[in-house]
Amino acid sequence: MQISYPCTGRVRVAGVSFLANPESSECRRFVAALFLVPDVRSVEISTEKSAIEVSFDKPISSNEIAIKLGSVSLQNGEGALTIPCLKADRNGCVGVFRQGTVVSTWEVASDLPNRLRLRHPRLFKKKKLCQDVERELMTVLGVERFKVSPVTGSVLIHYDASAVAKEQLLEFLEETLHQAEDQTSHDENKRGLVLCTATMAAAAVAQFATPALIIPVAGLLLYTVIPTFIGARDTLFKERRLGVDVLDAIVVVMCLVTYEIFAAAVLAWCLSLGRSLLDKAHEDSRRRLVNVFGKQPRSAWLYQDGVETLVPLERIKKGDVIAAHTGEAIAADGIVYEGDASVDQRALTGESVPVEKEVGSRVYASTLVIGGRILITVEKAGKETTTSKISAILNDTTAFRLTSQSKGEVLADQAVIPTLALASLGFGTVGLQGATAIINCDFGTGIRMAAPLALLSSLSACSNRGILVKDGRALEQMGAVDTVLFDKTGTLTQERPEVCKILNFGKFTKEQVLTYAAAAEERLEHPIAAAIVDKFRELNQPLPATDHSSYKVGYGISVHVGKTHVRVGSSRFMMLEKIAVPEEIRQIEAEAHAEGHSMVFVAINKTVAGAIELAPQLRPGVREVIAGLRERGVTQIVIISGDHDKPTRKLAEELGVNRYFAEVLPEDKARYVELLQSEGRKVCFVGDGINDSIALKRANVSVSLRGATSVATDTAQIVFMECDLWKLCEFMDISHQLERNVKLSWQIILAPNLFCIAGAFFMGFGVMASVLANNVAALVALANGLRPRRISAGGALLPMRTQKTTQRFSLSSSLAKYLFKRRLAALTAPKTQSLEQIQSTPPPVGKGPQKMSAFFFWTGSAGLLLPGVPGLPLLVIWFILRASKKPSGSAVDRWLYAKYPGIRSLALNFVHNLMKDTNTRFPNPNQRLLN
Repeated sequence: MQISYPCTGRVRVAGVSFLANPESSECRRFVAALFLVPDVRSVEISTEKSAIEVSFDKPISSNEIAIKLGSVSLQNGEGALTIPCLKADRNGCVGVFRQGTVVSTWEVASDLPNRLRLRHPRLFKKKKLCQDVERELMTVLGVERFKVSPVTGSVLIHYDASAVAKEQLLEFLEETLHQAEDQTSHDENKRGLVLCTATMAAAAVAQFATPALIIPVAGLLLYTVIPTFIGARDTLFKERRLGVDVLDAIVVVMCLVTYEIFAAAVLAWCLSLGRSLLDKAHEDSRRRLVNVFGKQPRSAWLYQDGVETLVPLERIKKGDVIAAHTGEAIAADGIVYEGDASVDQRALTGESVPVEKEVGSRVYASTLVIGGRILITVEKAGKETTTSKISAILNDTTAFRLTSQSKGEVLADQAVIPTLALASLGFGTVGLQGATAIINCDFGTGIRMAAPLALLSSLSACSNRGILVKDGRALEQMGAVDTVLFDKTGTLTQERPEVCKILNFGKFTKEQVLTYAAAAEERLEHPIAAAIVDKFRELNQPLPATDHSSYKVGYGISVHVGKTHVRVGSSRFMMLEKIAVPEEIRQIEAEAHAEGHSMVFVAINKTVAGAIELAPQLRPGVREVIAGLRERGVTQIVIISGDHDKPTRKLAEELGVNRYFAEVLPEDKARYVELLQSEGRKVCFVGDGINDSIALKRANVSVSLRGATSVATDTAQIVFMECDLWKLCEFMDISHQLERNVKLSWQIILAPNLFCIAGAFFMGFGVMASVLANNVAALVALANGLRPRRISAGGALLPMRTQKTTQRFSLSSSLAKYLFKRRLAALTAPKTQSLEQIQSTPPPVGKGPQKMSAFFFWTGSAGLLLPGVPGLPLLVIWFILRASKKPSGSAVDRWLYAKYPGIRSLALNFVHNLMKDTNTRFPNPNQRLLN
């Protein structure tokens, strides 16, 4: 062993064999023993030299160092401190640092209030490892924003210190690195765009000023286009097809042959820029997707023996009891054990109104307690929670295109052979320069990048609206759907029925029948029990106490209300209890079943006192959704159900759908999906996901309404986090917007390239002209591909439900009803309304305000001449009223609504308030300004 003192406050120990293996137990005990010295700040281990260097937090002499280190032994360190996993970096070094009460391999580069910059050598040039860290940071409650850089091997975190402590972040990052799969090789050099920019500048100098530099610049150019040549090789020999990379490689070679070095450099720069934009958009979309659902607390209040203790989330396991207080996020999925609280579940389920939680209610991780205190029995914690599973699904959603070509790539490949044919014709007519120019007009360079950009942006728009896309291909395929197949039960109808009729027999009244039934069913949680109890609550009477309950699954319940024996259940339950059911009552039951209703009998002592008939409750907004689907070009709307023919036919006629299939077993639903597909239809199946798994898999697009409780198990491609059917129309709108965006990008690319090909044949266009035309068009297409991302970020893509209203179908249902009434009145063929039209159509102003138009004009005009009269503001109000004169809104009014909605709203509110005040002061109908 060799001990040296490189400088004041540092000691170096070399020649210790176990230091060559930092992960050994001897090395870990030794490091733990060193950190028992309070003055030790950091430890650096060199595995190659079997040496360790210890730094102290203040200058001390070598004698003091020896005394301090001598006060601890190797054994003293075992179990004293939690030492992180000691993995050597690419240089064989390990750094361990003291950060407050935590020992970590992360080095704090800067520590400012609510801002922390950390470094770790394992992150250097390892993009996949950085992505693992990013994915986990997205789930941390209290982390506001962050940036992980593989170039510097650092993490910059902006966080809320009241929600998460610095030590918790360090422990979390340490655990993340420990569990992450290490990346064995370093990333390729990601400074390709910078190098291409320098190459383009050098090529301009070489071609136009110093021809002697052409040879060295050509070598640099070849280095920058290596990714293009690799792509061409893989396309030709691995995928055995002609792709855009092949055309790009041909253009580069022909440019070098004809000494068009600058044109080739411009091409290389544009290709590099497109790849960079696509990578950045992929990362940004992935982050936004996960951020919608992904925040989770990193600690929890563990409740044991009446005492609450704050512990790391990793220590929470199934069966533990945790506490959640006002203003805190719930740390795990579970059941409320004690207490009651109001919980905001908007981020997870999309519900705009806080939900009251009481004993027995289910709660989810990362939802927020906005009032009250509850104790929760943990069912799932950590990575098993619903939020974690949603985050994992979203993180993988954008990667689907690696195994399947997108529409943009298909369009690009389809253009390869025509381009080569035109280039061959050009070579024979206008020569090599013209042929090179034609090959460079390959149409596909821009579209294969612009289309994925638009897709990633549209995925973010979906997640912002509570639409979980588990397979991104469904977003592209939804635009082609012409048939929507609805599962009836649980989709068009709600799981809970409603009481439609109460029957009484003998001496008992209807109120008594309902009271006894509610008393028996009050403690049960199935939908029929909830419907009966809710109906009883309309009476505003207290429930009588019950005891001696016995419940027979699927049949009924038996209780005692005082001295009265009450049985509630099916007719089969009455038979099991040896209670006679008169024949006329059985006839009533048969008629109810024929209507698709269910019947619950109530027996008091040994006599059937009455029955309660329950009917399926139609989901709110179903009619508006069907009208909205027809507006969007869906020609066939079909209902499928396991129910009897009569109730299914009645519902189909009521909703005005095209077809229905009744009495279908769950396992046979897939056969009907295939039947519709055999007719040449593109089918979207909408079900509850419980017994529809095969049908969901067979459909072109599959949608589940089960919400957050089943995201990880549903086989559907799309899951609506809020059980809201209108999101089907929103999803179709986003799909149509994506389709229009791709078509526009294709047109942007097609027009200048076709012009350039014609120029090569008839106007002598060369390589430089084609490079500029092709790549400028490609850049404009890329900008168009990013447009849905900007619209999504601005929140103006679709008419969304406001989160401030307490009505479930406020804005979107009003819009749907308006479209539905307009369609019935017009009786026109189905026509898809554009998103821009929906967005830019202002609400109608009404006839009343128009009566005030002349008043504001003449008063405002006088105000321009007379002192004390606000002339200009009154004229602005007159202008807004005149612009909104048409019932459907003029072009100027739509422009005002889009550009200056606040000013328009203030002006119209002022007019309405003025008229309301006038009507109050002058109640005579002949003097009223507002009808």
